[in-house]
Amino acid sequence: MNVSRLLSLNAGVIGIILCALGCHPQIIRVPQPLGDVPTADDFVAAQQRRLIAVPTLALRGHAELRWSDKTGRHFDDGDFDLIVRPPSDLSLRVSKLGEKFLWVGGGGGQSWIVLPRENPSRAILRSSSQVSKSGAISSDIDHGELGDLGIFMEPARLIEAFGLAKVERQEVSNISWNEVRGAWQFTLPHRRIYARGESLLPVGCDWTNAASEVIAMCALDGFEWIRGDRPVGSPSSSVQALVATRLQFSIWSQARLEQSGAPDGELLLAAEEPSYGGEKIRPQLFNWDDVKAALRPEVIEGPQP
Repeated sequence: MNVSRLLSLNAGVIGIILCALGCHPQIIRVPQPLGDVPTADDFVAAQQRRLIAVPTLALRGHAELRWSDKTGRHFDDGDFDLIVRPPSDLSLRVSKLGEKFLWVGGGGGQSWIVLPRENPSRAILRSSSQVSKSGAISSDIDHGELGDLGIFMEPARLIEAFGLAKVERQEVSNISWNEVRGAWQFTLPHRRIYARGESLLPVGCDWTNAASEVIAMCALDGFEWIRGDRPVGSPSSSVQALVATRLQFSIWSQARLEQSGAPDGELLLAAEEPSYGGEKIRPQLFNWDDVKAALRPEVIEGPQP
């Protein structure tokens, strides 16, 4: 091999290494599919069919939490049980070796976040009226527990992330194709919902501040058919539905920009097969008095029911 060719090969190898070290990851863009752009009525109708098809939902699997606060970055993981009964009842319990360390829930006009492992153990209560129907999330956030995931983890937002929330037609202000997400983007007050091509199956959601900057986001993946016996009383018109089994929730203390770095709080859920829940759907899960009796938090912050 002559010297000039060797130098050329070396230069190519060096170039690849430098690019690997300094180049941004390539973004794959998906072109808009052929055919008509869906309307707000199409999206609302698809959401309504989904609400009928998923009267309850149960997921169980592995949870990972990453967050930053004044003392640095943290990581914790454990097993989770998620029970959802739209439009407002939710129970997300995360435990490690049988010991619960996070319980997010809501029902009866009340929502709560319980942190049993804190010293003293704490519960944070909110009433439904404290969470704006517009879904707005303030960008003026102080670093708190779990990297401010507590501000994001409201039953209404988690249910909306799953695509199990009712949408009013007049709320949809714009519809466009998002090439990065490979999905239709439906813009609503303080949030953007992403849905697949013809099926309009929700695959993610962004929550924005007053300046339309992203504060929190959810990405959905690993869709599987919901299993089990349909709850008694479900309409005969309901059909089998696809539900995400991999979910990633992220929140930034400041408005997110492209390449803005790691989020301040992140929750990842990797579930086994989704089901209707059956005997898992217990009324006590959605009642604050029952949750309080089970976990006995030493400090309770927020309005008492």
